[in-house]
Parts: sequence; C-alpha cells; structure tokens
Amino acid sequence: MAKQEEQEPVEVPLHQLYPPVDLGAKGGSPTENQANMIAARNSPGWFLAIGVAAQSLAQRADQILLDYTREMVTVRYQIDGIWHQLDPRDRASGDAMLFCYKKLANLNPADRRSKQEGTFTAKFQKVDYIYTIISQGTQTGERVLLKIRTKKPTLERLEDLGMREKVRQRVKEVLDGDGGMSVFSAPPQGGFSTLWTCALNATDRFVRDFVSLEDKDKPEDEVINVTPHFFDTSKGESPGSLIPKLLLKEPDAFVVPEILNAESMNLLCEQASKDKRPVITRVQAKEVAEALMRMLMYKASPAEFAKAVKLVVNERMVRRLCPSCKQAYQPAPQLMQRLGIPPGRVQAFYREYQPPPPETLVDEKGNPLPPPPPCGDCHGLGYKGRIGIFEVCFVDDQVRKALVSSPTLDSVRQAVRQSGCRGLQEEGILLVAQGITSLTELQRALKQ
Repeated sequence: MAKQEEQEPVEVPLHQLYPPVDLGAKGGSPTENQANMIAARNSPGWFLAIGVAAQSLAQRADQILLDYTREMVTVRYQIDGIWHQLDPRDRASGDAMLFCYKKLANLNPADRRSKQEGTFTAKFQKVDYIYTIISQGTQTGERVLLKIRTKKPTLERLEDLGMREKVRQRVKEVLDGDGGMSVFSAPPQGGFSTLWTCALNATDRFVRDFVSLEDKDKPEDEVINVTPHFFDTSKGESPGSLIPKLLLKEPDAFVVPEILNAESMNLLCEQASKDKRPVITRVQAKEVAEALMRMLMYKASPAEFAKAVKLVVNERMVRRLCPSCKQAYQPAPQLMQRLGIPPGRVQAFYREYQPPPPETLVDEKGNPLPPPPPCGDCHGLGYKGRIGIFEVCFVDDQVRKALVSSPTLDSVRQAVRQSGCRGLQEEGILLVAQGITSLTELQRALKQ
C-alpha cells in the first residue's frame, strides 16, 4: 500500500481563533453610520478587521500601529506600555482591513495622504471599547494608529494604581486640606494621564466646588464634579486670565492641567498659600526633584512657590509578572546586599517565564519533543497588567529652603531625600521582593 502524502496544516482564519467581537460605526449621522456599517461588512477585509480587533482585545493591547509600505503592512501592538512586533501582512489584505476601519469611523478610505481621525466602537466579552483611529500619509505609504480604551476606565483610584494605603491616606489629607499646591508628575507615556485622573478622583470634589482651567484646544476628559472653564491661547490667554472672574463665584479649589506662564503661577501660588484654596496641577518629569525644578521654570517667584507647594508625587509604571507562569530563582547574596535586602528576609526572586533549552526537550528515548505552548493567561509575554511605583514628597522646610536658595537638581534632590521621601528604586525593590515584578522590568522602567 502506497504511503499517503502528509497534508499541510490548514491555516485557521484569525477571527476564528478568538471570541467574537462586534464592531460598530460611529462619527456620522444614524443614516451614515448604517451605510458605513453595511459597506464595511461587505468588504473583503471584514473578517481580517474583526480578527485583528479580537486579537488586540484578547491580548489586552491598548494601541495598534500599522505601517504601510509599497509591498506590506507591519503590525505592532502596545501591551502594558511595551510595543510587540507581529507578523507583517501583505499590502492587499492590509488595505482591505483599513477600508473597514476608516468606514466604521466615517473617514475617507480613498484618502491615503491627509491626516484623518475618527472613532468606532467594539464589544468584546461583554465589555464596551472605543477605538480612536488616526491615519497620516508618509513617504513610504501610510501610518495608522488605533488607540483602544474601555468606556469605563479600569484604573480610576490611587489604590488601583498600587499606591500603599498609608501613603494614600497622607496624600488624601493634603488634597482635602485647606490650601496648598499639589503637583503630580510622571514621564511621557508613563501613566501620566492615568495618575492625573486617579489624583482628581481622590479629592473631596463632591462636597467642595472644584473648577478646572483648561486650554480650549486641549480639553481634558470629563471628571464628575469638576467644572471646566476654558482659556484661548490664540488670544494671549492663560489660566491666570480666568482667575479674577472665577473668584467672584468663590470656588473652593483650582485644577490646572498646565500652568503655562509666570503670571498664572504667581496667581495660583497666592490662592494656594494666602487664600487657602487648594491648587492641583501636573508636569511631566522623571522624579520629584525634576518636577519641582520644572515648576520653577515658569519663572514665578521661587519664594511664593516654595510657600505654596505641599505635595509632589512622581509615578513610574512597571509590568506585573504573570502569576500563572512566573518562575522563582535564588538571587546571589551579593545582589541582595547591593539592593539593601537583609539576609534571610527574601527567600526567592521571580522572573518572567523562561522556556526550557531545546536540548532538554526530549523523551526517554532521546526523541525531540515540541516546546510547551505559551501561557494562556499572558499569551507568552510573561507579564500581565501594570502597577505603579511612587515617589511621594510631603514638602517640608528643608525642601522649601532648597527651592529658594539657588536651587539645582542635585540640591533639591538631596533635600527631598532628607525629607524622608523614598525614591522610585527603593519602592520598586519592594515590589521585586514581593514577587510582583521582576528586577529586569524594574530596571527597564527606571531607565525611561
């Protein structure tokens, strides 16, 4: 009997590998949305479009980046703040998929040069999502970014971010107190906007009147019981332009996403220190000392700022080790000593899953075995979710003195340490010792 030829495995379409996803049109009138939905569903790229959407949601991606060249489309997912390269797609199928996404967002699929932006919806495993699509022509083709967010944020409170309870209580005491300026900071793409939202949610805005001073061209996401008021930079306005008129309404607290200039800074410092109205603001920075120095760069009175500022928080996000596949290992005693961990305090560190060497994947007869499948919880990434590490400075007289007397980054940093503020590395080592994150992940995050 002739030996049958082995058949090549049939590739399963992407949309069949994941639970179903329902995409919805948005951005047009009801009639336009209905027509766009029909056009997308009838497109040859529909199944790939829903497949990529389902895959991105199943793997918890928060952004998708599509780079179109003449021959292909490169695909990357951002998961827990890290970009991951996927297999490229051919140009024809990538174009058909993009047609669907642009139609759903009420954009023009034929325009591959102009910048376009729109949104469409998705429902996956009973959770509602919003995709924001931004496309722009490039020299080699087109770049498309899809930002993914849930309608209800998953991180809304400081405890959700991982801030320890004792620290959180002291932060809340400052936010709920009389007067003072609180500054929240993080690096770009390092949880900056999430920290800001969680900080505002920690305030007592349901019993006090909070007003937000915002650029009309950069409106903030809505926060319940924080009333926005807008200034127009094209007319030379800034947050300070709004303050005199708003004072007639006697607000209890000011929320200022960006202070912009010395005039605004001086007025806000006066409100925080003399009139006892809390001021909450933010700045991009890698540490508390840098945040303080950046506030001084507004060229307002250092003495007035030093008098007003009460609290500075800096955050860095690190990935959580996947609890299903993380691996324990014994750290070297020299490493424990260098990290300041007493002997015997920690029995093991943990790291992301390391696959066994190929030479060990054999049966009892020495025949090669297939590698184990990737972890079903983290899809083989070794990490799942993120947690914040925090540097929190409750400003004391020593820090104020450093801000006034010829401040430098080093002198302010030294004063911050002497105030009892623990650094990001110290806080991060606690998470490593608890097996929440890995040492390599902490090192990666601190290099940002």
